[in-house]
Amino acid sequence: MKKNFFNFILYSGTAAIILLLGLQPVQALEVKLSGQVNRAVMWADNGKDTSILNVDNDNSSTRWRLTGSEAVNDSVTVGVVWENEFQSNDSSKVDVGQDNDGNSEFNDRKLEAYFAMPFGKFSIGQGDGAANGTSEEDLSGTTVIMYSGVNDTAGSINFRDKNDTPIATVGSTRSNFDGLSRNDRLRYDTPSFGGATLSASFTNGDAYELAARYAADFDGLGKITTAIGYADSNDRSNPEYTQIGGSVSWLHTSGVNLTVSSGARDIDNTNRDPVNYYGKLGYKFDIHAIAVEYGMTEDLSQNKDKSKNYGLAYVIKPWNGVEFYGTYRSYKLDRDDTSNIEDIHQVMMGTRVKF
Repeated sequence: MKKNFFNFILYSGTAAIILLLGLQPVQALEVKLSGQVNRAVMWADNGKDTSILNVDNDNSSTRWRLTGSEAVNDSVTVGVVWENEFQSNDSSKVDVGQDNDGNSEFNDRKLEAYFAMPFGKFSIGQGDGAANGTSEEDLSGTTVIMYSGVNDTAGSINFRDKNDTPIATVGSTRSNFDGLSRNDRLRYDTPSFGGATLSASFTNGDAYELAARYAADFDGLGKITTAIGYADSNDRSNPEYTQIGGSVSWLHTSGVNLTVSSGARDIDNTNRDPVNYYGKLGYKFDIHAIAVEYGMTEDLSQNKDKSKNYGLAYVIKPWNGVEFYGTYRSYKLDRDDTSNIEDIHQVMMGTRVKF
């Protein structure tokens, strides 16, 4: 009861501050339309069967957005973001053996208003929770097809044993523990202090997220970006959990780059405390980017699980707003009480075109 009352006072106080600082006549915001189409062909082998599937690449889904902002005075900028995705045959929801086009899904991603002021930025509506993206910092140039969220390209593919019995999906055994994703929330971000920012957000179910981020460009050493996030799901999930996740990515001036991500979750009323490790080594040159990866999640689906993947990716950007990509990934599940689980192999090739 006290927590709900505190949250209500917080929301109401924030709204009052925004209104008091921004009250003055202003013209309606002009909006800009943008978006992308991201389609790929996937070949997948679960050890017993193979499929070739036309998919929407869920690493960065087909979407459109309307954005707009305007400075209403010297200290307040008002903005809006309205973004939806429209996917046919989402790559995270296909499995080997599928012989149709899957489902077409229209989903809201962001429906938010924000107010940027000298002492920070307030966002209200559906959008990124404070910790969303903290496990996904990546300067490799290959995130369109390969990053720490391995479930986006293989989440629904089933591991099978030698008898062709389904054991578990890739998605049920893997997570990069990256916040609570997008949700209806109130979020606050501090101004940047030497490249560092702090963020907090509160959403339905009394869930909340906290995050810290830092980015800098060092002469001779290149760019670095890092983030760490904490999330408490509270009543938003059953069972409830808390988790922490973070990542660091470094891009040297030579084009060599290194990305590391890790996270852990504490699940209430269970004896499981899953963890995740992910690493990527890459090289960017001219219009090209290549990278290799390794990742592993332990104990997510059940204790003593070790769900691993290895990958290789190549991306080329020949024209502004256009990318072509290809990747090979192999997934492996080691389960204490199950033997002879087949590895999964996957190849994806496609293009993302932005407008």
